[in-house]
Amino acid sequence: MRVIALLIAGLAAVAAGNSAAAADCAPARLATVKAEFMSDGRMKIPVMVEGHPLSFLLDTGGVSTTIKWDLARAMGLPVKQTPRRLKGVAGSILNFALAGENFSVGELRVENRPIYVESRPLFEADGTLGADILRDYDVEIDMAQNSVSLYAAGYCAAPGWLGSAIAMERAPGGHVRVPVKIDGATLMAVLDTGAATSMIGMRAAARLGIHPGSPELNPAGGAGRYRVYAYPFQSLELGGVTVKNPRIAIAEDGLIPGYDLVLGIDALRRTRFTIAYGSNRLYIKGLPVEVN
Repeated sequence: MRVIALLIAGLAAVAAGNSAAAADCAPARLATVKAEFMSDGRMKIPVMVEGHPLSFLLDTGGVSTTIKWDLARAMGLPVKQTPRRLKGVAGSILNFALAGENFSVGELRVENRPIYVESRPLFEADGTLGADILRDYDVEIDMAQNSVSLYAAGYCAAPGWLGSAIAMERAPGGHVRVPVKIDGATLMAVLDTGAATSMIGMRAAARLGIHPGSPELNPAGGAGRYRVYAYPFQSLELGGVTVKNPRIAIAEDGLIPGYDLVLGIDALRRTRFTIAYGSNRLYIKGLPVEVN
């Protein structure tokens, strides 16, 4: 009996210790903001830059946080040339930035991060919130509630609502890569909320049996000098979420160099997901209405 009593006491102590550890490392919510959907389905969130209320595109695929050049100039913000040159969208070079001393998302103040200025025509947003800032937190995106929350990095005991857990890779620049299945074939995708449309390269499409001469491949315009095609994909699986008849453009090789697939906001619009940068996990759960 004494042995059983000691065993029970030991198990109770372990349980108490585990409970305390879970409490110690439970994620602390640092900020929650209400997002707005742009006309192409992407999300923008309210931020404060040097005391000015602005709205930035949520861009997990962006290397750097940016603000439009003409806006920074119109507000008289202090722009300086930087020793570090970054490559922006379509090969543009970013080498002018704000000091970023007074930048905040909701109640979270982010200090000493440069905000690069760019000339890209972001018609419905004032700038972009990129992975250079996001990767320091765990980022919850709830498409149904139109909300974005930032937590202290490091989920150790994920709440049940977080859904399926997927191991993710994180590139040095902050890009997040996760495995997805398209019509049963597994590819690595970059999770890019800054992309309105999901896109796959022609070389990766060949692994799905799709080639330039495939009868179901139809021209769908272009992006710069690259041709883009439409194709009737049947399904896309990401963790426990299945998207039926996903809209995935096929692009000539070179448009999305280095990646099999860019997973845009269109494939995620009926999900609630958390990019847990601290533990290299993506948690995703489908919402009640099926994605079409």
